[in-house]
Amino acid sequence: MIDFLIKWRRQLTGMLLLLTISAGSPLLATPPAGTCYVVSQSEVAPAPSKMQCSEAPAGYQDGVLWLRLPISAAVSENGGSLVVNTTRFERMTAMFEYSDGFGDARTVSQGVYQHHWRIGGQIAFPSREGTPVSAAWIRFEKLEDHNLLRVRFVAGEAASRQFELSAFAIGAALALLGIAALYNLGLAGVLRRRFFLWHGCWAASVLLWGIVWSQVALPIFPEAAGTVSNRIATALACLAIMFAAFSAASALRSALPQTVRRSIMGLGLVVAALGIGAGIPGADIVVFGVLLAIGTLLTLAVVGASITTAWRRGHVEGRDLAISWALPMVTLAATLLIDLDTVFWGGGAQITMLFGSAFQTVCLSALATARLSALRVQRDSAVEASNTLAELADRDPLTGLLNRRGFIARCAQAFGDRKTSPFGLLLIDVDHFKTVNDSFGHEAGDKVLVTFGARLKSFEKRYACRAGRLGGEEFVLGVSGLEPAALRQLAETVREGLADCELGAVTERRRVTVSIGVADGMADGPFRELYGRADRALYAAKQAGRNRVVFFPRDGDFKEVAELRQAFAQKAR
Repeated sequence: MIDFLIKWRRQLTGMLLLLTISAGSPLLATPPAGTCYVVSQSEVAPAPSKMQCSEAPAGYQDGVLWLRLPISAAVSENGGSLVVNTTRFERMTAMFEYSDGFGDARTVSQGVYQHHWRIGGQIAFPSREGTPVSAAWIRFEKLEDHNLLRVRFVAGEAASRQFELSAFAIGAALALLGIAALYNLGLAGVLRRRFFLWHGCWAASVLLWGIVWSQVALPIFPEAAGTVSNRIATALACLAIMFAAFSAASALRSALPQTVRRSIMGLGLVVAALGIGAGIPGADIVVFGVLLAIGTLLTLAVVGASITTAWRRGHVEGRDLAISWALPMVTLAATLLIDLDTVFWGGGAQITMLFGSAFQTVCLSALATARLSALRVQRDSAVEASNTLAELADRDPLTGLLNRRGFIARCAQAFGDRKTSPFGLLLIDVDHFKTVNDSFGHEAGDKVLVTFGARLKSFEKRYACRAGRLGGEEFVLGVSGLEPAALRQLAETVREGLADCELGAVTERRRVTVSIGVADGMADGPFRELYGRADRALYAAKQAGRNRVVFFPRDGDFKEVAELRQAFAQKAR
């Protein structure tokens, strides 16, 4: 654990810094070099000689803080814009110092930014066009923390380009976060998986934080400008940390002991509670900033160590979390080594936060989707194997026809909904099959069965029927939609077709025939009853001399069969 924290201290510290900035407490954000200040209640700009240019101001929280930012002639030759990143204050006035005196004084207050707000959490005050500016003056009333200020002067048309690029980049990141949030929350609803729920909430909370911080929502809720937005952003950033902790604990459920997972979730809850507390009016933001830093660092340390441990133990969830967090951690570490306050079009660490979060969310969603796809492939393979086994269980291994169970099931599936359609059952028995086995061997007997099975299978292509082998030399054909006359004709066709089969050596010495018993009823009728009638008809066909078709009579009286049986008996004498 100690070696891990030492190795990754910069990345963890960088992540802590960025998350703290996102909560409204940038640790290293200070006004430009050369900025002078004075704490005064005066409405008029004080003389530069009365201002201090060293040390940090104090005692301004309940009063007025004046700042003077010198601007070089090269930068302000053709004018430009004073850009202030939004922070917590009650009222702010900005004006410019020209060669002929002060001018262009403009005032914004909490909830009233007018037309000065810009996407990216910034307020812009343009100077006089084409006129050099020597200094910019800012008057703050009830500024909560001087260290929260990020101020810059952008020359000429560069300001407009930066605002446009910033809006485009922020919009792209918010779009990715929105898509990822909807995707994960949708998966959570479909799959009932907590990981996707917490991950979706993480993406949604960062999305909302980005909307609030960037001031995208100000056209709808202009009253939220200023302190209200910053307090909401603080709470949302801390909620994002909580949901990220919940997501990690849920993803590593099988890799971590319950006590560790509960510790991660407990730390997340503490950070969220501190974030909400920091947003309460009158809260000491310095104290809460320190507590948030400690809570966030502990959360990151425990989560980072847990991810590493899970990955080393071979858990794919740990690998996925490590991959998805790798680039954001490196990027966030750069915020500690490089001052980003004036880059990324003034968005600095916040834009880094948005893109790091978007990458993390999209990457982790993609990895989770890949694992789900792999599971789906495995499931489909298992289902296919199960279906194959079920199909084999319903088939006769010798002929490939349906066995008794498969035949009954397939007939019910194929014809069961045809309740008013006639249904005929043909029971087919090979005549004197035992003599075939005795005279030519069982291999020849098997060939007879296979050949007859293939011929019966061919009838399925021409009629609405199913063929099967019930066992031994007994076959069955279930036919739907034929009236008795057509059914009798089909039975004769089947009998003749089987008798004409080429059976090799068997055919050279004898003709193999079949007897067929036929019974008709309705497709949704009881199979056992229909089978019983067809079986009695088959028995009658054998008694009448074999190689013939016998219908089960509607009245159950086999008078015709009795006469045939008597004639056959006399002929046999």
